Amino acid sequence: MLLFAEKFKMSIAIKPISSSEVESLAELSQKTFVESHGHSASPADIQNYIDKHFSIRTLSEALENPRIYFSKIYVDNQLAGYSKLILDEQHPLTDLLPVAKFERLYLLKDFYGLGLGEMLLVHNLELAKKQHQKALWLFVWTENEKGLKFYKKSHFKIIGEHDFKISEQHSNPNYVMLKRV
Repeated sequence: MLLFAEKFKMSIAIKPISSSEVESLAELSQKTFVESHGHSASPADIQNYIDKHFSIRTLSEALENPRIYFSKIYVDNQLAGYSKLILDEQHPLTDLLPVAKFERLYLLKDFYGLGLGEMLLVHNLELAKKQHQKALWLFVWTENEKGLKFYKKSHFKIIGEHDFKISEQHSNPNYVMLKRV
């Protein structure tokens, strides 16, 4: 089955994000997080999370870390989303070593339904394989039915649960999922 983007001959490109692009990464991160999770907690809690995790400083530090790979995806030269992969990030629910944490796969809502999430996932699986990682693990909010369906279809298995802390006052229940590379 052809992905929507391929079927309609869209130009798709996946590229690494450089440290010089930190401001656009911060803007994209904040916007996609609000689009995906803005309804999951109070506006104040969401803003505190954004301020902590998607600030220029935090993202600059992550972009300088050689174990972290940020990738961006374009559709017809328009930035559509990004992903984040952390190599050698062990999780206590698996004995596999080494494993990578697939921490983010975010798309702008205007680009949903084009098969871009699958393309970014495949891209990250290939990155992990080249870096000799045995598996990817991730957190998925238990109420994110679309995300759960996507990861299950991609052969990720639920291996546990995790309280994902949005703020000191609020956390969301998440599944821990794992896929062998």
